[in-house]
Amino acid sequence: MKTKVMNPYLPLDEYIPDGEPRIFGNRLYVYGSHDFAGGEKNYCPGDYMIWSAPLDDPGNWTCGGVGFARAQCPELAPEDAMAAPDVVQGPDKRYYLYFNTNMQRVCRVAVSDSPGGPFSYYGTVQKPDGTPYEDYKMFDPGVLVDEDGRIYLYTGFCMPGPVPEKYRNLPSPFAATSLGFELATDMKTIKDGPYPVIPGGNVTEGTGFEGHGFYEASSPRKIGGAYLMVYSSELTHELAYASAEAPFGPYRYEGVLISNADLGFCGNTRPVMPFGNNHGGLVKLADGWYIFYHRQTHAIECCRQGCAEKLALRGDGLFAQTEITSCGLNGGPLPAEGSYNACYCCHLTSTAIMPVRLKPGEHRRETEPYIFEDGEEHYIANIRADAVVGFKYFLFENVGELGLTLRGNGAVGVCARLDRPDGRPVGAAREELTPEWKTCRLVLPEISGIHALYIEFETEGGMDFKEIAFY
Repeated sequence: MKTKVMNPYLPLDEYIPDGEPRIFGNRLYVYGSHDFAGGEKNYCPGDYMIWSAPLDDPGNWTCGGVGFARAQCPELAPEDAMAAPDVVQGPDKRYYLYFNTNMQRVCRVAVSDSPGGPFSYYGTVQKPDGTPYEDYKMFDPGVLVDEDGRIYLYTGFCMPGPVPEKYRNLPSPFAATSLGFELATDMKTIKDGPYPVIPGGNVTEGTGFEGHGFYEASSPRKIGGAYLMVYSSELTHELAYASAEAPFGPYRYEGVLISNADLGFCGNTRPVMPFGNNHGGLVKLADGWYIFYHRQTHAIECCRQGCAEKLALRGDGLFAQTEITSCGLNGGPLPAEGSYNACYCCHLTSTAIMPVRLKPGEHRRETEPYIFEDGEEHYIANIRADAVVGFKYFLFENVGELGLTLRGNGAVGVCARLDRPDGRPVGAAREELTPEWKTCRLVLPEISGIHALYIEFETEGGMDFKEIAFY
C-alpha cells in the first residue's frame, strides 16, 4: 500500500527548501538547501541532507543523512549560507553536486559514487586556464546533461530595480540576465560561454518576459526535444518557465507554473498564504509531471519547507499554472479519516496578515498567524480575529463529526465551510479555551465526495490550532 503523503512532503520538523527533484534508478531524490526551525540562523545554515523515496511509493521518504557537510566547503564563513544545489550523473557514471554560497562568487562541485552520497569536495567551476570563474556570481546552479552527452550549466541572480548603493560605480557581481555555459566532460571546466539565457527584470522590455524577468533559481530540463528553463521570477513568489529549441535559446516566456501564495491562479490577486521567495524543479512521475517548490513558515522568509504539486497541461502540450494544495504527491485527495496536523494547511489568511511578501530578515510573529514548531509540537500559532485555515482536498465518506484541537484564552467561534473560504457552512461551535489543548467537536451533515475544507475563526485573543480529526 502506498504511503499517504501531504504537503510538505517531508516530516514537519525538516526544512529543505529549493528542492531539485531527480530520478536515479528506482528512487526519487530531492536535493535542496537546509533551513532550521525558527529561521534565527538566516538562510541555509545546515548541511546538505539527502532525502529519497521509491518511485512506486513517493510518500515513503527516508533520509540518507548528510550528503555534503558545511565543514567540507572551502572558505565558508560561519555566517555564510550553502544555497540551492543540483545533482546530475556525469559521463563517468559518478554523481556531481553543484552549489554556490551567499558570500562567494564561484560555483563549487562535489562528487559521489552514489546519488545518496556522501559527496566529497571536487573543486570549482573553472575557466579553460584552470582559474575559478568569478566574473559573475554563479548563484543557484542548475545542470542539464543532454542526450548527446553535452553538459550545460546555468546560473544567475538578477536584482531588479536600481543598482544597490554598495555596487554603485563598481563592477556588479550580478549579470543582467541568467547565464549558460557548456562544461567539459570533467564536469567543471568551462568549454563554452557564458551566454545570456533569461533576461532579468531590468532588461525585459520587448522580450516577452515583461513582469516575469529572471530573479534566481535556474532549473533546466529537456522534455520532448524542447529545452525548458524553470526559474524564480522577479516577483520571487512564483516559479515561471521558458522554452527553446537549443540549450542557450533564444527562450520564449511560457507562463507561471506555481505561486506559493496562489497569486495569478485563476486570476487570483489575493495571497492565500504568507509568502516569500520560491525555488524548485520539474520531475515526471508515473501519473504525470510535478513541480517542486517551497513555502514559508514561522512568519519569516528563511524557514522554508518543500512541497510539490501535479501540473495540468495546456492545449499546446505545455504546462498551466497549478494551485497549491495539502495533498501534493498523494496522487489524489486525502481521506477524510483519522487526524491531520493543522500545519498541512494550504490556506492561511487573516486581516492581520500583511498582503505582501516576507522580506529578508523580517519576521511578523507578534502580529500574524504562522506555522510553528515548538520542540516536538507543530501548530498554527497566534490566530487572531478573523483567520481562515484551509485544506485541499479531502475525500469525504461517512464522516459525522470534525474535531479541532485548540488552545488559548477566552471564547472562540469556529465554522467549517466547504469548497471556498466563504462556502457552505457545514458545522459551527463556540468554545471556551484554556492554555491547555482541548478538542472542539463540530457535528457535520452528510457529506460525500471531494471537497476543500476551510475553518473560520472568530476570537478576540490569540489562540493556537494544532490538529483536525474526522470521526
